[in-house]
Amino acid sequence: MRDLVVDSLFLHLLEMSIFERPADLSRFGALDAQTWDKVIKLAWKQRVSALVAKSILSLPKEFLPPRKCLLHLFQLIEQTKITNNRVISALHTISREYAQLNIPFLLLKGPASGYYYPNPCLRTPGDLDLLLYRKGDYDKARDWVTGQGIHIVKANGIHSKFYLDEISIENHHRITYFSHKKYDRRFRSLEEDLFCKENFCHINIGGQIVQQLPVELNAFFLFQHLFRHFAHNGIGFRQFCDWILFLSKNHHKIDRDSFIALSQYFDLLCPMQVFARVAEKYLNVSLSIFPFPTIKDNKYADLVIDDILDGGNFGFYRSGKKRPKQKLQGMWYSYSNTLQRAIKFGALSPEHCLILPYTKFMNRLKIGLR
Repeated sequence: MRDLVVDSLFLHLLEMSIFERPADLSRFGALDAQTWDKVIKLAWKQRVSALVAKSILSLPKEFLPPRKCLLHLFQLIEQTKITNNRVISALHTISREYAQLNIPFLLLKGPASGYYYPNPCLRTPGDLDLLLYRKGDYDKARDWVTGQGIHIVKANGIHSKFYLDEISIENHHRITYFSHKKYDRRFRSLEEDLFCKENFCHINIGGQIVQQLPVELNAFFLFQHLFRHFAHNGIGFRQFCDWILFLSKNHHKIDRDSFIALSQYFDLLCPMQVFARVAEKYLNVSLSIFPFPTIKDNKYADLVIDDILDGGNFGFYRSGKKRPKQKLQGMWYSYSNTLQRAIKFGALSPEHCLILPYTKFMNRLKIGLR
């Protein structure tokens, strides 16, 4: 059962950090060590530990948690900064190597999203996602990776993964994919047009100029990626903050009519509107940053926030029964979870949610026939 006091404190601390807002000190009187521990644990599950730690440490002395907790918060911030520096170093290294091979790329998410945070070093880092958009470059990069004696640990339909200096790097030959083939075909056509024109944006990350998606498509992609994970298993606040902060810094560059048409073309406007309402209701985000018409509050905003707070990063920390270790029981658990989520959130986007039980069943059937 969720602790509403902890949830409220967490959301306020996160809002303070990502928008650099002052604390409402009336919330922090007489908090015990157990409550502080719960807040910090929730921030870790949501992959926003350093952001929340920064807000806590900014409180007046009389409102701070116990000394042991403070030391832990300092450690969380320093470790996040160190890891981010290592990710940036790996980005610089792979940029030099790919430049020598004449392999240009776009940086998707990760540090490209962190760029829009008040302090990019406080965003919890993950993979480096590199989009190799020219024909033949994906295979060329794969040959270089294996030629260096680096093991490709994972490969699927749109990317392959390897480690460089212990940092996970994913080479993509597509931006993203959809579970519904109709939308996947539509997006593939959009990708091909983008790759042909090469009309990209540029940002400076640690002294390295990198390419990223054009603003309108990036705003769409960040939500599509977020919602695809939400529909399957869930998301944490890191992904949600990435989308919110990107829009807060770039909404004035987005053509409203064009963005609405794009979102409707992929039947994602409705869930966008619900997530915008969640951002306004629980993080006090101005609705003016969203380049589409917003909607009144409804039950789905509460269902979404409860799901995010309960499930954490990619839904890994959801309360209740955990996935069984046995293969068949584990597969049934996964499928039944997908079915339950499709029913629960189907009205948000029938086109993207209700198809998931079918696609998962067909994928499991194909695996079983191999």
